[in-house]
Amino acid sequence: MLTLALAFAAAITDIDAVRAAEDGWSAAYVTGDTGFLDRLLADDYVSVGATGTDHDKAAILASARAYAASHPGAAKTLLPSSSTIAIAGDIAIVRHHGAKEVSVDIFQKRAGRWTALYSQHTPLAAAG
Repeated sequence: MLTLALAFAAAITDIDAVRAAEDGWSAAYVTGDTGFLDRLLADDYVSVGATGTDHDKAAILASARAYAASHPGAAKTLLPSSSTIAIAGDIAIVRHHGAKEVSVDIFQKRAGRWTALYSQHTPLAAAG
């Protein structure tokens, strides 16, 4: 029973850590904090956008710099309550449910911290 309680406590801690990584990611992007993003994103990180275009780590860093420069003082957003986090071993899957698209971020726990490996954005079909 103690082992189950310890596993549950570890899962809560990991969920909180992944949530903090997601929140930090959002803040780093809008402020152009490429140092944070460089540490968060795996060297071979890839994001596939809703149009099917892929963006590697270098493109994400450049995009964050450009976004911050063109949107000074942009609001930082926290992980919305509609997002969910599931953890299985050293892998975390974060699902984002937006009005126009859904996306998934995949993390792996490496050297004690969560590292973003991949993101996939998929548009939702219009209702009707």
